[in-house]
Amino acid sequence: MTFLLTKIFLKTSIQKFNDKNNPNANKKSKLQLALYLFLFVYLAGIIIFFSTQIIDSLREVNQETTFIGLIFLAVLLTSAMQAIFSGINLLYFSKDTDAVLTLPLKPYQIILARTNVLILAEYLTNLFVGILPLIIYGVTLNCGPMYYVTAILGVLLLPILPIILVSLLMMIIMSFSKITKNKNKFQMAATFIVLILVIFLSIGITKIEDSNMTDEQMQQIMMQADGMINNIKGYFPTLDFAINAVTTSNIFSVLLEFAKIVGITAIGIIVYVLLAQKLYFKGLIGSLYGGNSKKTGKVKISQKKSSIGKAYIGKEFKLLLRSPIYLMQCILPALLMPILMIVLLLMSGGEELRMQLETLTTLVGTNNALIIMGLLGITQFFSIFIYVSITAISRDGSNAVFMKYIPVSLYKQYIYKTVPNIIISVIPLLIILGVAKYLLNGLKILDLVIIFMVSLLMYIVHSFLSLLIDLKRPKLQWNSEYAVVKQNFNLLFPMIFGFINIGIVVFVNYALSAYSVYIQLGIIALIYIIAWVIINAYLYKRQKNLASKII
Repeated sequence: MTFLLTKIFLKTSIQKFNDKNNPNANKKSKLQLALYLFLFVYLAGIIIFFSTQIIDSLREVNQETTFIGLIFLAVLLTSAMQAIFSGINLLYFSKDTDAVLTLPLKPYQIILARTNVLILAEYLTNLFVGILPLIIYGVTLNCGPMYYVTAILGVLLLPILPIILVSLLMMIIMSFSKITKNKNKFQMAATFIVLILVIFLSIGITKIEDSNMTDEQMQQIMMQADGMINNIKGYFPTLDFAINAVTTSNIFSVLLEFAKIVGITAIGIIVYVLLAQKLYFKGLIGSLYGGNSKKTGKVKISQKKSSIGKAYIGKEFKLLLRSPIYLMQCILPALLMPILMIVLLLMSGGEELRMQLETLTTLVGTNNALIIMGLLGITQFFSIFIYVSITAISRDGSNAVFMKYIPVSLYKQYIYKTVPNIIISVIPLLIILGVAKYLLNGLKILDLVIIFMVSLLMYIVHSFLSLLIDLKRPKLQWNSEYAVVKQNFNLLFPMIFGFINIGIVVFVNYALSAYSVYIQLGIIALIYIIAWVIINAYLYKRQKNLASKII
């Protein structure tokens, strides 16, 4: 029954893109398949390129096995982050919750089925984060068949513990939802509390591991073969066992390490189910029948005059900030990930990390162009998690038609709708550059200013392109805000645009490696200025035609 329920939940969590009653369904299906294929090939190409570069750099200092530890650590982190931002909606705010509660199902079946959907969704992400990079590692170093089996098993088993841990934290917090009068605010507060708890748990583990290690010992570890991977081990129980299983060639040791992983995971699942049966339904009933988020009373009408543009942009921000779904799915992931990074740096010992980074820089060698272009690529990575422009039209739903009747040109409205995406993109950009300046003393202020300006140009083009996609393919008919951001094929496009941006940075750096990094940045800036001029002219000239699907 749990397996069948998992299949049902999985189907209801995925949008049915093809409409059988639509005569153009086959054409749309082919287009979607082509886009999926393009995205897969492009992402695979980017991952192959970066994985190969990292592995080659680590091989030069006899630290190649560190790559395995880094990939497994990335699998754990992405699993936890995805569970934080998607778990609460899936566990408590799915549209099929009312129907499920009326069925003759045992509590543990519902809990396990919901959790299985979270885990299966994470496996799709781990195809790129974990499995593909590890395959590249195996091919590059000519590893045997046992390596591939252990690597894939490690990627499949590692996400389970962080997902059930985050889910359990959410259940504990949501069990108090019945006492609140505003479910929307409590939903946001619960996400923040879980995020903070995960941060402190991570810091506590790293503090325990590093508390007795001196700077001299750290330097010796970093200089030894496999020293970095030994430093990574131990931060999470199953991580240590997975790294040991993949890096050993002894079949008995492999079986022993996986037995440890399976044993700990099984104990974790048993404890999770026992506790969840007591906690989950308290929060579920509270989220369904708790306090009413609507307020009654006098409505204050502001008499302050404001420019049309400022008022319009303000309206967009209010819609984003007042809705927990839009705030958590469209904005927070891109903002909180760099913030999480800086908090971990400050609380886990920034000076120690800087020392490690300086040691690594000495080992690998310095390359100013590579560092600057690498930072530019990192800034673009966080843009793929911002879904403001790509949902700018869809968020209005059936009210979007009023765009055609208000006394503001459609072209100006398009501009206003891209501004929030650009402004929000600047926040992680400033955080990343600030952290880079703190960790890399060699970076000049002028370099950071240039990176900022070029990144901003790329964000502007990214935002305009995302808006164009939403104009071409708006999702205006929806029953809940959750459908706008979780059942919307358009949300693949920010990822496509973000990785195209990264690809352009990599290509320019590779093709013009003989030239100064400032020439490379100038070429990139010129490309995006031309792109923005073309897109802007297209928006102005075709403003009415672009609104034809807003009905």
